[in-house]
Amino acid sequence: MPMLFVDLDNTLSDRASSFQRWATNYLIERFGHADEQLIDKMTVADGDGLRAKSDVAADLAEILDLSASEQADIIAVLRAGTLDELRPTPGITEALDAARASGYEPFIVTNGRPSQQEGKVAKLGLAGHIAGMIVSEAAGVSKPDPEIFEMAARQAGGVLEGGWMIGDSADADICGAVAAGLKSVWLRRGREYPQASPEPTFIADSFVEAVGRVLSV
Repeated sequence: MPMLFVDLDNTLSDRASSFQRWATNYLIERFGHADEQLIDKMTVADGDGLRAKSDVAADLAEILDLSASEQADIIAVLRAGTLDELRPTPGITEALDAARASGYEPFIVTNGRPSQQEGKVAKLGLAGHIAGMIVSEAAGVSKPDPEIFEMAARQAGGVLEGGWMIGDSADADICGAVAAGLKSVWLRRGREYPQASPEPTFIADSFVEAVGRVLSV
């Protein structure tokens, strides 16, 4: 059975929105109000969850004037807060089920920490709609290394041939797909595709649209 590899953050989950909600609540609790400029600075520091956490903590400490102990705890606070603020995106589980009904094996391939990513899958109710998940920290390899896709396929009992990758990161998801010999769909999220990156097979504005493009081939 061909694989449909899917990213988790900002693909199956709207992490960006959950971060915004957490940042807003954090500022209200800390300062009594949520300054939009501070939220923007926090968002830049977070880097869509892709920056090194030590750098994120250092930048947030400067932005928020955190004490040393607060800086040491801010990443744990951020992770807990974004998880708590996570909300399901309409149509996601139905799209996963449609892919499975069409003969694909939906499987999450995500960079990150197992406990955090497993918490997101549970919060979003995804477990019954996917064949499984592989997380970089547990696997010992991360996207875009093609080995993580090979490991995922073996775990699912599927094959890379005829497989796809859907994700929002040109560097991790699309470069990884190309390296693994997969077709791919990049989620635009209001951005222009990086010219220096290998071209995805398709570009879509939502996960539901992305699955539709895969199933139309």
